[in-house]
Amino acid sequence: METMNLFEELCKISLTPILLMTKDGDIRFANDSFLRLFDLSLEMIQDQNFFTFSTVFRVQRSEVQALSEGEEHFLLLKKRDVHHKPIHMQLQKLQLSPNQEDEYIAIQIRDFSVTNEKKEEIIQKMKQYKQFVKQSQDAFIVVQNERIQYLNPAGYRLLGVAKKSQCMDRSFFDFIHPDDIEKTKKRMERILSGSKVHAQSEVRIMTRNGQILSIDSSAVKIQFKEGKAIQYIMRDVTNRRKYDEMVSTSEKLTVVSKLAAGVAHEIRNPMTAIKGFIQLLQASKEYNEEYNTIMLEELNRVESIIHEFLTLAKPKQVKDYEMKSLQTIMRHVVLLLNTHASYNNSQILSGFEADDITIYCDENAIKQVFINLIQNALESMERGTVTIRVEKKDDEAVVQIRDEGQGIPKESLAKLGEPFFSTKSSGTGLGLMISYRIIEQHNGKMTFASEVGKGTTVTIHLPLQRKIVLT
Repeated sequence: METMNLFEELCKISLTPILLMTKDGDIRFANDSFLRLFDLSLEMIQDQNFFTFSTVFRVQRSEVQALSEGEEHFLLLKKRDVHHKPIHMQLQKLQLSPNQEDEYIAIQIRDFSVTNEKKEEIIQKMKQYKQFVKQSQDAFIVVQNERIQYLNPAGYRLLGVAKKSQCMDRSFFDFIHPDDIEKTKKRMERILSGSKVHAQSEVRIMTRNGQILSIDSSAVKIQFKEGKAIQYIMRDVTNRRKYDEMVSTSEKLTVVSKLAAGVAHEIRNPMTAIKGFIQLLQASKEYNEEYNTIMLEELNRVESIIHEFLTLAKPKQVKDYEMKSLQTIMRHVVLLLNTHASYNNSQILSGFEADDITIYCDENAIKQVFINLIQNALESMERGTVTIRVEKKDDEAVVQIRDEGQGIPKESLAKLGEPFFSTKSSGTGLGLMISYRIIEQHNGKMTFASEVGKGTTVTIHLPLQRKIVLT
């Protein structure tokens, strides 16, 4: 009895509704929380049998008698309490003393209404998400074990199939361009292993009818049917890429046309010298080693200028990234622009570290950036010096291009790189926009610092490591 009294005292101070009864249903005790919940009084249930309240509690005698010692049984009552909330009832068999006669059934009420409300909220959000995915113009594709397990209507339209069943459970790589399969596999492995990867990447897919599309995709690891999977969100950017190529080509042609006069002048000078030496040789009709050496040097110079000019003008469909010397790239660019500098009564001074600095890059694209920036620097001055520094800092290559021009107002600095914004009256801003994009594609960063009346400094940071292989 002492144990029973202690149990009752503990139940009285508990905020959890509790009722204690014998295994036959005779009610021994109910605390105030229980009575209030069911709108009962102690007098109403004292010396009563629990099962006489079956319309209230909805608990069957068989459910109580079937309980073994220590076992718990949960019930969700159909009836609702005075607050119109669902009631969860926990039944547990208790042995309060060694005496077999002292077996009791404890009933506790758990208010899971908040949990249920949360559950309902989650269900509603899931329904909204499913509707969003279904109506989205972006393709949602779930890939598990390299096979397509789910895709929305935009997904099968992107893959060029009439209905979902035509690509369900097929290999994801059936739709990836052969040249991009290895890159895509490595990216999938890194995502599933939890390694850090860039959120977005570009990949080419092959539709069922053989069309090749450029796709921007983002991918995340998800739990799908008790296993790890990858959810892709894909968008067709083929037309946008074509437009970007057209803009880039147009900008290149603009640069080429501006350089043409300078290149012609640069070629004419050595050709004039070569012509003169040939005429001297014809007149003397004797071999002259000194003349021969000078002519070969001049021809090599002409060949170098023509090569750089053609490399810039040549359209490039596929970006080939290779390890290249940054100093060599810059020397070639400076060689090409020296004549342009002399036309502007300016000069280009460059300083490079002795140790070779190599970066993983698309050489032609990086040259395009340097040409654009140096040309802008030259055009910002009536006369002066463009100073170029190439150095290594920690795990980065740093390029600085400084001019002595009029500088750029602070309010204009923030707009640099925007389409059709230019500090030049006849400029379009597209060259700088493309330069920003190229540097970003190389996982680099480009910043401008300027002081009105003193000049502008462009700083480019490029990674030395091969960080862009798996993006």
